[in-house]
Amino acid sequence: MLDGRTDFWNIGYPALGAIVYFVAPIALIAIVYGLYRRVRIWRTAGPYTELGDHQTRMREFLVYAWVDLLRHRKFTNREAYAGYMHLFIFWGFSILLIATIIAAIEFNTEEYLDWTFPTAHIRLQTSLVWDIFGGLLATIGLGMATWRRYVVKPERLNTFADDGIVLAFLFALIFTGFLIEGLRIGATELNPASALYDTSAAAWSPIGWLFAKTLSGIGMTTAVMEDMHRVAWWSHAAIFTAGFIYAALEFSKFSHIVISPLNSYFRTLRSSGALKPMGDIETLEKFGASDLPDLTWQQVLSFDACTNCGRCQTQCPAYAAETPLSPRKLIQDLRSYAEERAPQIYLTPEGETPPEPARSMVHDAAGDEALWACTSCGSCVEACPVSINHIDTIIDMRRFSVLEEGSGPETALTALQSIEQRGHPWSGTALTRTSWMEGLDIPTLAEKPDAEILFWVGCTGALVQRGVDTTRAMARVLKRAGVDFAVLGDEETCTGDPARRMGNEYLWQLQAEQNRDTFSRYNVKKIVTTCPHCFNTIKNEYPQLGDSYDVEHYTAFVGKLLRDGKLKPGEGAVGSVSYHDSCYIARHNGMTEEPRFIMSQIPGLEVKEMSRIKEKTFCCGAGGGRMWMEDTGKRVSHIRTEQFLETGAETVAVSCPFCIQMVDEGLSAKGVADEKNAVDLITLLDQATSEAEDRA
Repeated sequence: MLDGRTDFWNIGYPALGAIVYFVAPIALIAIVYGLYRRVRIWRTAGPYTELGDHQTRMREFLVYAWVDLLRHRKFTNREAYAGYMHLFIFWGFSILLIATIIAAIEFNTEEYLDWTFPTAHIRLQTSLVWDIFGGLLATIGLGMATWRRYVVKPERLNTFADDGIVLAFLFALIFTGFLIEGLRIGATELNPASALYDTSAAAWSPIGWLFAKTLSGIGMTTAVMEDMHRVAWWSHAAIFTAGFIYAALEFSKFSHIVISPLNSYFRTLRSSGALKPMGDIETLEKFGASDLPDLTWQQVLSFDACTNCGRCQTQCPAYAAETPLSPRKLIQDLRSYAEERAPQIYLTPEGETPPEPARSMVHDAAGDEALWACTSCGSCVEACPVSINHIDTIIDMRRFSVLEEGSGPETALTALQSIEQRGHPWSGTALTRTSWMEGLDIPTLAEKPDAEILFWVGCTGALVQRGVDTTRAMARVLKRAGVDFAVLGDEETCTGDPARRMGNEYLWQLQAEQNRDTFSRYNVKKIVTTCPHCFNTIKNEYPQLGDSYDVEHYTAFVGKLLRDGKLKPGEGAVGSVSYHDSCYIARHNGMTEEPRFIMSQIPGLEVKEMSRIKEKTFCCGAGGGRMWMEDTGKRVSHIRTEQFLETGAETVAVSCPFCIQMVDEGLSAKGVADEKNAVDLITLLDQATSEAEDRA
C-alpha cells in the first residue's frame, strides 16, 4: 500500500463514494447552462469583423495569460495589496483544483486500469504542497479580501453583497477541506488504535495535522471524528456544487473565471489609439449603435467579463472631475440593458421585427452626459484587468447620436461644421495654414516635391498661436539639424481625428481620403508631426482605409537626431521641469522614454516627475473632442495642473498642442501663471540648441 491518504476513507466505495461522480456532472451542467444563457444574449448582437486569424490571437492570449493571469503583473504593479490578494486567491484555489484533479486521476487509474499514476508515489510530499501553497495561500488571500472589503472599504468597491456570498462560499470550501483532512488524520494517522496509524505521514499535512491536534485536544473521540468526517465530506461536495449553480444562475464574480479569459482572447488586437472601423460607410443602413444588434457580440461579451472592480473608474479623469461618466457604471448599466433587451430580441419569431426597447440604450442606459464626458484617453482600457474596451462602445453610441440624430453638444457640432466647411475645427481663427512660416524660409512640397520628410503641422499647430510657437520651434530645430523637409502649407487639411472621436465617421473618412490623395500625389515617404493626435490617426487609423505610412512623433524623430550628434544642446534657461505625458503618445502608443531622453540631453535641466506619469498619465482633458466642448463643474485640466504644482517645478513641459493650451488655462485658473509656465518640449530644445549655436 502506498503512503498517504486512503481514497474515499470513511465514505465507502462504491456504495457511497460513487455518488461523487453524479455531483461533478451537476457542476459541469451548471457551467454549461450559465454559459448558454449568456451566449443567447451575445448572439443578439452583430458580427465581430475583427476576429482575424486564431494563430495570432492565441499568441497574444498566451502573453496575456503569462503576464496578467499567471503573474498578475497588471494587478501587482498598480496596487500591491489588491494584486497580491488576488494572486494568492487565484494560485491557492488553482493549486487545490490541481490537487483534486490529480487525486481523481490517481484513484481512477488504479481502480479501473490497474495502473499506478506517478504522483501516487509522492502523495506525502504533494500533501505538503497542497496544504501550504494551496490551502494556506488561499486562506491568506481570502483574509486579505475580507479585510479590504469590509474594513478598509475602498470607495470603488460597491459589490459587498455579492462579494460576501462569494467569500462565504470560498471560506466554507477551505474550512471544510481542512476539517475533512484533520478529522481523517485524527482518526487514523494520529490514532494508535488505527491500522493506518503513522505520525510521520501526518506531519506532511501540517494544516490538517493542526486541525487534528485541536480536535483531539478538546476530547473528540474517534467515533465522533468519523461521523463528523462524513458530514464534512458531503458538506464540502454540496458547497462545491452550490457554488457553481450560484455562478450559473446569478452570473456572479465566480463567472469571471471563465468569461474574463474568454474576453481577453477575443479582445481587439488593434492599437489602443485606433477606434473600431465602421467599414464602407456608403453601404451602411445604419450609423453607430442604439441597440444590441448594432454592437458586436464581442462588445456584449465584454460587458459580462466586467467584475465591477472599479479600477477603470479610479483612473478615469472624467470621473475624477465629477462628471456623470463612470466607466465601471457604464459597462454595468449596459450589461443590465443587455439582460433586459436580449430576450425581447431572441424570443421574437424569425422574420418578425423585435418590439421597440422600453428604454434607449444611448440616452437612458448609458446617458448622453456620460457619453460626451469621455476624453478617449484610454486610462480605463489600460487599467482594466480583463481587457474591456470602453472607448469603442462610447464612440459607437456617439456615432449614432451625431450621424443618425444630428445631436450632440452644440460646441462639438460647431467644430464638426467648421471641419466640413474650412478643413479645421478652429472657427474664428485669424491665422492661415501658412502664417507660422513667415520669416523662416520653409519650402512646401509643391516647391520641393523630392523632400525626404513631410513636416505635418496640424490644425492647432498652424491656426492657434500657442501651437504656432511650437511649430516654429520645431521648424528651427529641423533646419538646425540639416533635415531635408517640406510642408504642405495650404494643401494641408484636418486629419479628421476630432471628427472621428466626436462620432462623425463620415467626415473623418472624407478628410482621410483627401489627405491620402495628397500623400499619394507627392509620393510622401516619411511624415513627422508635433501633434500626437495627428500622429496617432495617420499611423494607426489611416491603415484601416488601405494605406500605411511611415510617421513619427517629433519626440522619437528628434531623439534620433540627438543620438546621431546632429543636434548639440547647450544649457537652457529653464531650471526644474515636470513633464506631462500626452495620452496619445504615452498610453495609446507606448512612447514614454523618448521625451525623457530629450530632456536628459539638455544640460542643467532638473526633472521632477508628477504622481501619474508614462502609461498611467493623467489626461489634460482635451481628447475625445473635449477641446471643443464646454466644461461644467471641475475641469480635468485643473486636476492635472494641481498634480504639476505638487512637484514644485518651475515649468511643465508637454509635447502636444492640445495639452499646452489646457495646462496654460489651468495655470491661469490657479492664479500661478506669473510664477509657473507651460512650454512644449521642442521649445526647450530649440532654446538649448540655439544658445549652443550662438556660442559656437
